[in-house]
Amino acid sequence: MAKKLKGELFYLSANDLKTGEVVYYSNKSWSKNLKEARVIRREEIEEFERIAELNEKKCKIISPIFVELSDDGKIKKLRDIIRYKGITF
Repeated sequence: MAKKLKGELFYLSANDLKTGEVVYYSNKSWSKNLKEARVIRREEIEEFERIAELNEKKCKIISPIFVELSDDGKIKKLRDIIRYKGITF
């Protein structure tokens, strides 16, 4: 899951399996609120990969990804910004 990561800071994001909504890993749970998301450092990636795998096996989430952040904590990639903000027209 973390093979192409380039940055140093990330959020762990996924889709809630029941609702399909985008969720972010906070401290020990998933939240729709980005402000509750836990910032993950590169050296913590393996630990959070295991958390994502476990939650996927428990059918809580699907399609977990690490969202790369800039040094000031903002989402870097347009794809992830659109995912956070919702569909644009």
